[in-house]
Amino acid sequence: MLEYIRSNAQSFGVKLAFGVIILVFVFWGVGSLSDRTGGNHVAMVNGSPISARDFELAYRHAEDAMRRNNPGLPREALAQELGRQVLRDLVTRNLLSAEAARAGITVTPLELRMAIGEVKAFQDAQGRFDPEAYKRVLEAQRMSPARYEQEMAGDMLRQKLFALVTASVWTDPEEARNRYDFLREQRSVEYAFFPAAAYAGSVAPTEEEVQAYYDARKADFGIPARVALAYVLVRAEALGRAESIGESEALAWYEANTARFAREEEVRAAHILVPLAEDAAEDEVEKAGKSMAAIEAELAAGKAFAAVADAHNGPNAAGPGGELGWIRRGMTVEPFEQAAFALKPGAVSAPVRSPFGLHLIKVEEKKPGGVPPFAEAAADVRKAMAQERGESRLHDVLDNLVEANILGKSLKESADTLGLEFGETGLVSAAELEAKLHVKAGDAASLLAVPAGSPVDSVLEAGDAYLVVRVLKSEAASTRPLAQVREDIVEKIRAEKALTKAMEAASQKRGALSDGPPDAGDRADLKLHAAPTVERGGALPGFAPDQALSEALFSTATNAWLPGVYAVTSSGDGPGVLFARVSGVRPPEAAEWEAVRDIMVDAMKRERAEGLFEIFMQRLLSRARIEVLDPALVDRKNM
Repeated sequence: MLEYIRSNAQSFGVKLAFGVIILVFVFWGVGSLSDRTGGNHVAMVNGSPISARDFELAYRHAEDAMRRNNPGLPREALAQELGRQVLRDLVTRNLLSAEAARAGITVTPLELRMAIGEVKAFQDAQGRFDPEAYKRVLEAQRMSPARYEQEMAGDMLRQKLFALVTASVWTDPEEARNRYDFLREQRSVEYAFFPAAAYAGSVAPTEEEVQAYYDARKADFGIPARVALAYVLVRAEALGRAESIGESEALAWYEANTARFAREEEVRAAHILVPLAEDAAEDEVEKAGKSMAAIEAELAAGKAFAAVADAHNGPNAAGPGGELGWIRRGMTVEPFEQAAFALKPGAVSAPVRSPFGLHLIKVEEKKPGGVPPFAEAAADVRKAMAQERGESRLHDVLDNLVEANILGKSLKESADTLGLEFGETGLVSAAELEAKLHVKAGDAASLLAVPAGSPVDSVLEAGDAYLVVRVLKSEAASTRPLAQVREDIVEKIRAEKALTKAMEAASQKRGALSDGPPDAGDRADLKLHAAPTVERGGALPGFAPDQALSEALFSTATNAWLPGVYAVTSSGDGPGVLFARVSGVRPPEAAEWEAVRDIMVDAMKRERAEGLFEIFMQRLLSRARIEVLDPALVDRKNM
């Protein structure tokens, strides 16, 4: 099967399938999947087991990663889909490992050692592998060296298989050029605009129209049900009282948990880029060098780096002022990385050549790697200690607060006694409760049904905190009366009628035009406006984006009028209608293509390689016998 994929990499059928970016493989309900009780295995893949232990370890790592990236994510949101995603990943790993073994692909111990030694996080200041750093970083990730090395070897095996499957992929530079020309083509446009405001004075809504509008859209004038709450906000960290932790106690905890504070070296950098292809001819290199020398002269004359960067960087070279944000080792190409990490804060590098061109790099700030000293980490240490202490008290405190609330005791007094946050919401809707207090949608809806003056007899989750709540006031949903919204309705009807008038006027003028460029009389009558540059997918300058108009501008021949009229919104004149013609087409310049040729060719090659590998995976999955043995474990039921 692997041979079939590789040998047919350039076939028409495979080329058609290059458009596939993501294959969704749904386990539940797929005919090739059976379901039975599995003992200590969660699934079988072609007779090879995926153990419950491996699944649990993978699930915990995935859950930890998601919680680090989304601290307020509710546990239920994790449980709903994470288990299935973890199983998908394990099934994919199993299939790829088996296929690699069938193809005779292996990872030697020497290859594994060398790969681990090249990981920046495991190196000392001299760039050598540091066993202590290795153990410290893995401890911080709650992973054993054996587990990490097993996963690293698996990743390397899959990379080798990917390289083998996609070895025959190639991209014709001319095809890449054609795509680039298509994407970067610009058009010049002439248009006539009919603002709706010009017709507003000639239309007046009738009382019957106002009433009909109100009756048809009563939902738009609804006032949602609302409640006013009193609440106590409980966070574990607040219960732990960081300010009460003494220095000697914090120092002892820090020394026992230093791995938790390990961090990589980082720099916050900005750059100015002169694009230059990696294999550029000598004359192009010389030209780029002269451009860079002129930029250096501007900086030497006292111009601010950010201003010079904004003046010279292309649209995708960096953020405002050339900003690139915080960079860790391994995040960028080697020449750029070496220069950036060698600079002191505030310093600007000499020109640096990379595959993207010539760079001037400025380092704004640096953060050293390793474990920060206690004095620097003290605040974080106390915060972590307070979190741990608070978690041990959390259950009892919440129980006592709920009990006191049910017995009618003052929530404010309870909060003050424990040093917790007390608040009142005023009248708010369910949506406002979700936004303000971060409660779940179901809890917010339930609160609307609680009678005024009643305590809520359970704890509510509020992101990374908990709430104990009493409903102070409750109002049912209602609809604003017509008298209250009449003026708004009149203005909306008038705007709709005015836009209709503008549409009729524009359509009449457009229908009277013949093909080809307008004559002098048409130009004077229509008061045509010119837009010299419109980019594919972009908006007509001065107007809000409109997909139909954008597509028509780039599908209409030069010197031809667009086939229809378009309702648009002008940034200056508001809603209106326009029709337009394409007055010119401008492809990207050859120099622009040369600057990005290698990047574009590589991007297309990567896209094809990924598409080919997706086809390979689809064939593996379609032939696989996958049995889910313990769906309850995967879906985290009863957990």
